[in-house]
Amino acid sequence: MLSNVLMLGGGKKITSILRGEGDNQLSLVAMLVLFFMLKGLVVQWSYNKVGPTLVKNWGNVEQPFQPLTFELAMVLTLLVSFLC
Repeated sequence: MLSNVLMLGGGKKITSILRGEGDNQLSLVAMLVLFFMLKGLVVQWSYNKVGPTLVKNWGNVEQPFQPLTFELAMVLTLLVSFLC
């Protein structure tokens, strides 16, 4: 009861959908699909950003080592967090 009073706006709607109250099951499915699509887009973007640098550094003795920049390190961290 107290948690419902403290939640404002979308928080009440989300908890009622998750509890199965009402007929908003379609909304829950739509939110989950949207969430997974956004997660997939973030993983795709971050891998395409970091992947070429990582592949250049693996097993190529002829080319000099190319260190990751801070931006690429943060993107790699984002990729790993979304994959786990």
